[in-house]
Amino acid sequence: MISRVLLLLCCALTAAGAAADSNQFTVAATDNTADFFQIESSGRKNMAADDQRVALVWEETRGGHTASHLAFRPLAGDQPFGTPIVLGENDAFNPVIARCGSHFYTAWIEQDSIRATAFTGGQELPVVTVVSGSINELSIGCQTDSALLAWSARKGNGYAVSATVVQTEKDRLTTQTPVAVAASDTYRFQTNPGAAYAKGRVVITWHDRSSGTNLLYATSGKSLQQLDTQTQINELIKKSYEWGSGSSAVRNTLAVGEHQRLVAVWLDKRASRAGYKVYSAFSNDGGISWGDNYDIIDEWGAVVPQWTPAVASDGHDRVMAVWMDAREDMNCIWSAKLSGMTWGANTNLSDDAEEVHSPVIAYSPNGALHVAWIEIQQGKGSRIRYFSKAK
Repeated sequence: MISRVLLLLCCALTAAGAAADSNQFTVAATDNTADFFQIESSGRKNMAADDQRVALVWEETRGGHTASHLAFRPLAGDQPFGTPIVLGENDAFNPVIARCGSHFYTAWIEQDSIRATAFTGGQELPVVTVVSGSINELSIGCQTDSALLAWSARKGNGYAVSATVVQTEKDRLTTQTPVAVAASDTYRFQTNPGAAYAKGRVVITWHDRSSGTNLLYATSGKSLQQLDTQTQINELIKKSYEWGSGSSAVRNTLAVGEHQRLVAVWLDKRASRAGYKVYSAFSNDGGISWGDNYDIIDEWGAVVPQWTPAVASDGHDRVMAVWMDAREDMNCIWSAKLSGMTWGANTNLSDDAEEVHSPVIAYSPNGALHVAWIEIQQGKGSRIRYFSKAK
């Protein structure tokens, strides 16, 4: 009991100390409890940043209409986010964003198609249609200064993951021919794609439950047209007293850290006491092979399930994972920093917010941290909150 009190006091002091050198803003809000926000892209790539500004994309449902929005915030001074930009002309879902080179690439699902644009400085390039079909989920990553888009689409009675490269050519966007990342007759339920580029290799991650268990895979190659390896990332844990229901890997998210080491983070149902836990694995060879799985949750979070993990890196020595759980009898946003191969103590980022969920995270190249999440205020609607902290 004493240890529990000390933990809560430590978290409170940490949050209070962080507030002194950080910024917090409300990005968007509604007082109507029938309206709501969603930050739910595959791979949780809803935020991106450079050293001058940070960008956030989200879904907003008002009056039965769902729109995707993008807002930028200049990082100099204490300026808030600017007026949101509406993405698309119809109902638009699952927006994603990435900073690749000098461009902010963003894409979304609109009328069963993937639409995309890019922002360079203050200029928005013309919107293009990347692909059409029964698109289910969408994710984004970077291949140097181009964007990697990966998506899951309906195929027969299942789903298949495909990917393409989107790049700028003068004042317009161009796209490559989409590539299927795995055989759909063998892997019939490919979902939740992620995309990254490390060690000169394209890496697409995805889940499949054809075996009856959700498994996490990585397909990689020197280009999308040269995908030549396929590896299972999560360890296959059998059902037992110790491990409960055993393996079930879902909701993967990727980051590229120091020395281009890939970090995969996901939810894994191998806990005897409570639901899904946040696990991780690393690849030092561009997704060809993956090492042991590491639990990110400390002993205080072991008794509750975790949800919506996200991970980000500044490309150097900073890697952080965030997620939501209710270990303190209410939903809070928790984080853990990576040091070498070890995840540090879990820290509460949302402090005393009423009810929070769906965190996303990004780093600026200079090491500045950016986190956003959704807060539900009882009887007062909801809002999107943003937290930043200088290096």
